[in-house]
Amino acid sequence: MKVEICSPQENMKKDEEALLKLERGESLPSYRLYRWDRICLSLGHFQKEKNLSGLPVVRRPTGGGALLHGWDISFSVVDRKDRWGTKPSRIYRRASAIFEEVFSQLGVRVKMERFKGGYLDRFFCFWVPTLGELTCKGRKVVAMAMRTQRRAFLLHGSVYVDFDYEEASRLLRIPKEFLESRIISLREMDIKEEEFLNLLREKLSSALGLEERV
Repeated sequence: MKVEICSPQENMKKDEEALLKLERGESLPSYRLYRWDRICLSLGHFQKEKNLSGLPVVRRPTGGGALLHGWDISFSVVDRKDRWGTKPSRIYRRASAIFEEVFSQLGVRVKMERFKGGYLDRFFCFWVPTLGELTCKGRKVVAMAMRTQRRAFLLHGSVYVDFDYEEASRLLRIPKEFLESRIISLREMDIKEEEFLNLLREKLSSALGLEERV
């Protein structure tokens, strides 16, 4: 089963609407896997825009730093807080445990980060891995960000299937060597996209009892 490919605006609209519907009690807990129809930058809810070579920009309903899209698989989980624990840290830890299991079954050891400091003064999300995000040998594998409501939450995240360091360096005006030291893709870990998606769907459906949203 493939993932849907949408515009940046449509992707963010679908995720925010799912959160609000669950908050109102109009839908069930669910997850969504998707890709982006163009290379773009998503900004955290509270970030200011930054001019980067005309790169398309969309604002996420979740927090965190700016993230480059186009070579990644993104995911969103909407669920009730009482099913995970009321504190965001518990939600992050539970989500991270799912990804740790997925990568372990694929033969890759990843580490859940525990840094709770902010990075709003550092524009890009890959500068500092924060609580719940996953790294492999110090390079970020899974990026995550969250938004909470009174009853429900939206958890956003991305995993790079591949990463064009040369192009990203040009677009973001960041040295290629720095990007290579901060980011790692599934291809670099010798993981096939289909195998990753199959395992992730299995864990999200069976371990968390979530329905896939399309």
